[in-house]
Amino acid sequence: MEIKKVPPSDYEQIYRLRDYSFPSVYEGDKKEDFQFWVANSETLGAYEDNQIIGQLLVLPLNMTVHGVNMLMGGIGFVATYPEYRNKGVMKQLMQKALESMRQQGQLVSVLAPFSVSFYRYFGWELFVDKVHYTVPRTAFPDFGKQRDDVKRFSFSVVDTALFSDVMQFHNELCAKKNGAMLRDAAWWKRIERRQPKSHFAVVYELQEVIGYIRYTIDQLTFEVQDFLVKNYYAQQALWRFMTAHAASIEKICGVTSLDEQMGFLFQEPQYKRELTRDVMARIVDVKIFLQQYNWRELDASLYVQITDPFCEWNEAIYEINKYGKIAKVDEENVNKEHILELTINHLTTLLLGYITMERLVYLTNVTCTEEVIRQWERAIPYQVPTFYEYF
Repeated sequence: MEIKKVPPSDYEQIYRLRDYSFPSVYEGDKKEDFQFWVANSETLGAYEDNQIIGQLLVLPLNMTVHGVNMLMGGIGFVATYPEYRNKGVMKQLMQKALESMRQQGQLVSVLAPFSVSFYRYFGWELFVDKVHYTVPRTAFPDFGKQRDDVKRFSFSVVDTALFSDVMQFHNELCAKKNGAMLRDAAWWKRIERRQPKSHFAVVYELQEVIGYIRYTIDQLTFEVQDFLVKNYYAQQALWRFMTAHAASIEKICGVTSLDEQMGFLFQEPQYKRELTRDVMARIVDVKIFLQQYNWRELDASLYVQITDPFCEWNEAIYEINKYGKIAKVDEENVNKEHILELTINHLTTLLLGYITMERLVYLTNVTCTEEVIRQWERAIPYQVPTFYEYF
């Protein structure tokens, strides 16, 4: 078996394996979109007798981590023909993908798991809680009646100026979030190909965008796909816009963060919520990640020893000194009581803000002193991660 980057001459094999392995066959815009990303990603194939028996794509993306935007590899379209499963094909593909991401400077990787335990084995860990909400018409909030400055367009009838405002606003807001992805023109094109019936509603204040939603209306359901606001007034204005459709819809559905506490100020906040954990992340290059990380308060040197069987370049003891400088150090030069021992999974979920230091110690039986726990807690920014993209 040989693992290598797939040349254009073999793309047809990639298309066939994708269509065989996933529930729906891609046609039209979706097929065009998949072909685009095959050509513009690190498309890796496992070959046997010159035939592709397994594959995965590493999409060249980005992710903001506590205000620092980092290159990110999005793992997608992972597939193996059934007769080759459980024979180490995917293990070799994942290993090659990690090496490739490191070479490309992609410090973090994100994927949507078909099996959490499978990807956890390779070092990925859960890092986002999503709340899928369904608000029935009887629970629609009433934020009063007033005329807001809301403008609309859709992918089928694009207002270029409005769309430009939305794209700029989206990235400005996501640059300040933790876990969010900045969208370039190619990613917006992907969204258009996959959700061509999307509409947009953009709310302005003093000719400045302060919020927008992207949505579809189908079978009496108003489905929210994007919901980004700058302030509470924008949130109220967009809810007024959505509930103005009450005569033609039965419910409003969408996805939000557990930390958002959506509905807190609704008159009837008892509506359906479903918690899902369907996205995982992994630090690819620990040393450079730590160098770029936005440390909050470093009043003493921190020491962390990383276990990472699939990325031997990460296995070391790291010192983060009070000036934020990162260095690999030898064990004999550090007091063992000061060293925090973590797997790559636990380091990822800790630094991305999904779990607190105190909670991590409780759940994983990590042994360290109270002083070390408090030092790490002071050093790590507190901002719950959000990630809503799909690939």
